[in-house]
Amino acid sequence: MKTKKLITLALSAAMISAAVVSVSAATLTQDDPDGKTEVIATIKGSVPEGITYEIKIPDVIDFGELTQPTTNTDSYKTVNYSLRLNKLTGDNFNPGTQQISVYVKDQNAKPNGDDVRFYIANKENSDIKFQYDVYDKVVNPEDIGTISNLNAGSMTKTKGFFLCDFYFEGQEMSGTLSINQSQLYGRDILDIAGDYSGYMLFYSTIENS
Repeated sequence: MKTKKLITLALSAAMISAAVVSVSAATLTQDDPDGKTEVIATIKGSVPEGITYEIKIPDVIDFGELTQPTTNTDSYKTVNYSLRLNKLTGDNFNPGTQQISVYVKDQNAKPNGDDVRFYIANKENSDIKFQYDVYDKVVNPEDIGTISNLNAGSMTKTKGFFLCDFYFEGQEMSGTLSINQSQLYGRDILDIAGDYSGYMLFYSTIENS
């Protein structure tokens, strides 16, 4: 994968302002000599002036009904998804040296964390959850397990795993989600029955090649 570098980072005006406004205050006394103050700031990634874009992401990706296998063997179920660059305007966007990069992660994943996998959880009991995998290409069910998924490695960036680049308006990418129904094997079906959901968090940014 080619190395990517953010175009710029701009400090917000509030950060560089000389005046600091405190929304709350604490006190130190002879009886309570310790205290703590939260230090906050904002860093915003800047978009080159005059460039606008719109990327269509899925509203919902539905695995449908999962089936508990009768044997403890792999039982993959897959569903495809797609993204599309619906709009890209700006004469100063150069597809030879720039791209709109898209990243994705699970709603609870943290960079360099112990668990950066994707999950769907029972809506009534979030402690009951099952892992699914994300692929940046369309994968046939019979090939699952032989091709690396995005979450097979570590996630080093806060914005998530690199998913794809867009260069031209109308460009599309398609991929696959896969869930191994063997996770349901041996579980009491009455305990795990119900509706499940999770969130894929997408992040887009203009980057230099």
